Amino acid sequence: MRAANKTKQILIFAVLLFLAVSAFFMVNVHLPPWSHWLSGLNVILFAIPAFWATRRWLGWRDAAVLWLLLGVYALLIETSAIFTGFPYGHFGYSELLGAKLFGATPWTVFLAWTPLIMGAYSVARTMFGSAIVRVAATALIATSFDLVLDPGAVRLGFWKYAANIGFYGVPISNFMGWLVTSSLAAVLIEAFLRRIKPLLRIPVQITSSAFLIVFFWTAISIFGAMAWPAAIGLAIVIWLALYWFKYHYRFDDMLVYVDDAGTPLATELKPFVHHSDTKLHLAFSIFLFNSRGELLLQQRALNKKTWPGVWSNSCCGHVMLHEKTVDAAKRRLKFELGMDGVDLKLMLPDFRYRAEKDGVVENEICPVFVGVTDKQPRPNPDEVEAVQWVDWIEFSATVASPESGISPWAVEEVELLAASREFQEFFAGLRLGS
Repeated sequence: MRAANKTKQILIFAVLLFLAVSAFFMVNVHLPPWSHWLSGLNVILFAIPAFWATRRWLGWRDAAVLWLLLGVYALLIETSAIFTGFPYGHFGYSELLGAKLFGATPWTVFLAWTPLIMGAYSVARTMFGSAIVRVAATALIATSFDLVLDPGAVRLGFWKYAANIGFYGVPISNFMGWLVTSSLAAVLIEAFLRRIKPLLRIPVQITSSAFLIVFFWTAISIFGAMAWPAAIGLAIVIWLALYWFKYHYRFDDMLVYVDDAGTPLATELKPFVHHSDTKLHLAFSIFLFNSRGELLLQQRALNKKTWPGVWSNSCCGHVMLHEKTVDAAKRRLKFELGMDGVDLKLMLPDFRYRAEKDGVVENEICPVFVGVTDKQPRPNPDEVEAVQWVDWIEFSATVASPESGISPWAVEEVELLAASREFQEFFAGLRLGS
């Protein structure tokens, strides 16, 4: 875990350094005509983090629908402003942002505006309970972003206003327009979310794109000697970073409560799920075999809240909302044991259990997978105390003994696997192969 965090920190620093260097060259080097291709690529790359987080929050379909609605809305508003001057004032785009739709609006507007609005709304929804306040806060936050973006974009020639007056060549009407259009976008998001009723609280990861975008344009303001946009940008970057650290949660730490049919009902942070009255939630178990027919066992880390230090099957874990169970199993297998590329076969799709130890209850719908690998595990010490390969036939014959010390769910799973004709054929194939 510590190594992964260090790698993440290095990656973040590298990205920010790259953005700062790019900003320096954009300010000091004349942009060639072909740069519109690079601009389009940059817009896509900037949007990816926010869309990825939206997808984790809402699922693929609803995330795509929401972004489509906001993207089309942005294109319509921008096109209206170009032809009528409402609501931003009269302005026009150069050729630097890509091909123009309707002969006026670059296609990149579809993806350039949406992550900023989503980032602003994410902060507003996290901090305020009232929908009316959230709409107002979204508008103010999004407009503060534009106080950094618009002056830099005008300086670089991405677009130009008919009246070159106001805040670094950006008329006050533009910022008033942002207040209006951002408010309407927030209303659109509110209406959409009331319809789908997301089970996860809005993740701060949605602000990732807005953070990177504002950081980039802040660097442009600094290198372009635009004092006020630079100061505002620095304040926003610091504020978003503090917001991230205060409200951040990992998607895989949000467990999914379900009804008896497995339908998701709610989500909860993992530390608050397991107690004396644990609700039914989604999980999985994995049994890994090598080509000799040996089973990989793991001893659970001593710091775990449930069954610390107990020997169990190869790997266990929980399923994230909007995640396929097999994808969750492969994700956890890599995280716990450092093993990937293992083909997993669903063997017990309907397994569920309830068990209790030291006043803590496990209560899971827990499909069981099997897989074959001759790779050696690289255990994560935060999750796994030790591992060992054992003979399956001997293990299955003694696992039910109280002296075995095996986790109760693994005991049940072993008994069901041993009685399964499908598993018997799977295991026979291993023995024949060896």
